[in-house]
Amino acid sequence: MDSRRKTGVEGVRLPELSRRAVIAGTSVAALGAAKPVAATGAIPPAATLVPSDEGTRRCARWLAIEAKIARLQTRWAKLETWLAKNHNWFRLSPAEQQALPWAKELRDIDGCLDVLFEQREAALKSIPSSGSADLESIIAKLAVVERLIWREEHPEVHALITGARRDLTAMSRRHSETG
Repeated sequence: MDSRRKTGVEGVRLPELSRRAVIAGTSVAALGAAKPVAATGAIPPAATLVPSDEGTRRCARWLAIEAKIARLQTRWAKLETWLAKNHNWFRLSPAEQQALPWAKELRDIDGCLDVLFEQREAALKSIPSSGSADLESIIAKLAVVERLIWREEHPEVHALITGARRDLTAMSRRHSETG
């Protein structure tokens, strides 16, 4: 559980800023949006990508791993917040923390995250940087890039990528409706 650092603000912890975390782009909000992509600007869940080629399948795999990571990080945050409120988690010694039954779930999540970070990194390396077969492949790549660029750190770049992905998605829909 030492792969999380205390922020000093209301007992919230964030992932270490390791190479994995920087690659992660761990924003949770964009995935799983219930509204259409064009209306919300959210990244489509991996299941909505139609794998038209190997590159698209690799992007879909990366997005699926990223979604699992986001869900686990959200669970970690909720559990840790609950432990802080109900058991003074951050004031407990490491031995006292380990004695609580919920500590096992945090350890399990931490172990799963380590494996998923490695899988995500390998999946990212497997995505071809060029040679896209069609618009869907380019859209899938942009969805990955959109997750890698942190909106808070590079709002203009993120907006350009998001807009380009939305434009291509709209073009692809129009093309499939007329073709």
